[in-house]
Amino acid sequence: MIAYTAASSLGRLDGRRALVTGAARGMGRAHALTLAGLGASVTLLDLDEVENANTAQEIKSLGGTAYALAADVTSRTACERASEAAASAMGGLDILVHNAGLMYSGTGLADTDDEDFHRLLMVNVHAPLYLTRAALPYLLASDHARVVFVSSQWGQVPGGHSYGYMTAKAAQLGLMKTMATEFAGRQILVNAVTPGAVITRMVPEEYQQAEQAVIPIGRLAEPGEIASVVAFLAGDGASFITGQTIGVNGGACIVGI
Repeated sequence: MIAYTAASSLGRLDGRRALVTGAARGMGRAHALTLAGLGASVTLLDLDEVENANTAQEIKSLGGTAYALAADVTSRTACERASEAAASAMGGLDILVHNAGLMYSGTGLADTDDEDFHRLLMVNVHAPLYLTRAALPYLLASDHARVVFVSSQWGQVPGGHSYGYMTAKAAQLGLMKTMATEFAGRQILVNAVTPGAVITRMVPEEYQQAEQAVIPIGRLAEPGEIASVVAFLAGDGASFITGQTIGVNGGACIVGI
């Protein structure tokens, strides 16, 4: 399994307690598996109750500790309840991974749907704000507090997918930097990973083929390759890193995509 293979080269996270949003499948699943493989207890948060429970059970079958919570991260109340439940189950909270996201196909300005635009902002900007604020008392009590945003390279370089997606991901990076600035002195380290194209259900096959043709490395990323960077930022090896955006895109940034 890629997530656990990548984990073998990373520092251990024994005793750490992590909460991962959008953890049922794709990159979120890889983050949860990798963090658990490094010894962290992990609470998986996702709207898809069945898939989320399946991923939690997979972690348990591999000897890890996992809890599954179903919640809508765009609800402030749900974030407050989830944060409290996760901290209660794990005895605290050290690592928060904002992975939940949405992606819509490209539209011009005149065709941009107001509801889609708002929903993208809710999932990518409001949700991490709500959840980090709810988790703040637990993070302040931790000796190893880490917040990691899983954003996108298209928050840095417009890729034509949608006004909502580009705007939300760019705003997400601004939110990350603001949090990093406020909490650096209180030893809560906040960073972001910006993947390029990754092989997940969210990326249509025809789009994967088009992206592969222009990525310098010549292929899309596997979810575990993003998860290994998230795990690094969550660990002791990143103890002097905050407010940074780490691109994981196979060289796409070199050619301006």
